[in-house]
Amino acid sequence: MRAAVMWGPGKPFEVQEIDIAAPAPGCVAVDLHSCGVCASDLSLTTAFGQPTPVVLGHEGAGIVTEVGAGVSSVRAGDHVVLVWVPPCGTCAPCRRGDDYLCANRRSSADARAGRAARPSPLSVGGTSIHQGMATSTFAERTVVPANAVVRIDDDVPFPVAAMMGCAVPTGVGAALRSAKVRPGDDVAVIGCGAVGLNSVMGAVVAGAARVVAVDPLPERRALARTVGASESLEPEGLGDLRNMDVVIDAVGAPTTVSQAWTAVRRGGTVTVVGAGRPDQVVEINAYELFHDDKRLTGSFHGGISMHRDLPILVGLWRNGRLPIEKLIDSTADLSRINEVVAAQQSGKALRIVMTPRP
Repeated sequence: MRAAVMWGPGKPFEVQEIDIAAPAPGCVAVDLHSCGVCASDLSLTTAFGQPTPVVLGHEGAGIVTEVGAGVSSVRAGDHVVLVWVPPCGTCAPCRRGDDYLCANRRSSADARAGRAARPSPLSVGGTSIHQGMATSTFAERTVVPANAVVRIDDDVPFPVAAMMGCAVPTGVGAALRSAKVRPGDDVAVIGCGAVGLNSVMGAVVAGAARVVAVDPLPERRALARTVGASESLEPEGLGDLRNMDVVIDAVGAPTTVSQAWTAVRRGGTVTVVGAGRPDQVVEINAYELFHDDKRLTGSFHGGISMHRDLPILVGLWRNGRLPIEKLIDSTADLSRINEVVAAQQSGKALRIVMTPRP
C-alpha cells in the first residue's frame, strides 16, 4: 500500500509502497478515505520524541475492511473515525468517564518513558516502520485496536469525518467541556488555526454573547467571523483586551498563556488547548492567582470522549451548528503531502484534507 514515510526527524515525507500486516486478534483494518494534517503531527519527531522511520497522521476516516478475532464492536463495511486516544475502559480515568485521559494510552512518549511500544503492523523491506500516534493515517490503510475506531453515520462526508478525528472535538470540546463556556459569556480565542476556529464555533454553540477571534492573519480573522466570531483582533490588540469570562489559548506558548491570563476577568477561566513544548514554562504571579481567583486549565483532546460524544458533534454538524466544511480549503492526493504541509505551515491554507485512496 502507499504511505507517507518520514525517515528522519523533521524530514520531508516520502510517499512509497510499504507492507502492512493483517489485523491481529482484537484489531481492525481500515481503508482510509480522508486524512488531515494537524500541526502536532509535524512536531512529533522534533519536539515530542517520536522515533523514525514513521508513518504519521492521527486525523482520519475510512471504511473497515477486515476485523481480527474477537472483534464485535465494528464489522467490515462500517464507516469509522480513527481515535488517537483509544480508551482501555478499565483504568481510573476511564472508569470516571475521562477516557480521553486514559492511563494506558500508547503515545510517542512511550520510548522516552521506557515503556514498550505496541508492535507496529508497518514495515518496508524487513525494516519496521513506527506507527505515529498509534494510528498512522497518512496511508491508504491502517491497522489499529478495535477501540481506536468509532462508528460514524454513512452520510457524513469523509473529509468532514476526518476533521472530527481531532480538530473538531479538540476545539469544540475546549469550549464546551474544558472551559465550560456558558450562555452570555464573553469569550476570546487566541489562534485561529483549525483547532482555534472550532473553539470559536464551540463558544457560539454554548451561547457566548461575544466571541473575539485573535490571529495575525487577516484571512483567518475573516474566516472566524464567517463561523460565528462577533469581532476579531490582531495579536497586538490583545494587550487592550480585559474582563473576558473565558479565554481559550489555541497556541499554547508562554507569551499567549500570559496574555490570556491578563485578558480574563477576576473569577474567569483560561483554557490552554494549544500544544506547548516540553521545555517551555509559564510563570504566574502567586498573589494574583490567589487574589483574582482565576482558573487556568489545560484541555487535552478538548475533554471529549469520542465514543460518547461523536454523535453529539455529528448532530451539531448535521443541523448547521458546526459548519465544518468552511474550514476545509480543498482535498489533495496523498502524493502531494509535502505541498499540503507547506501550504498549511505558511498560512496559505487552513486545512487541506488528503485522500489516500485514489
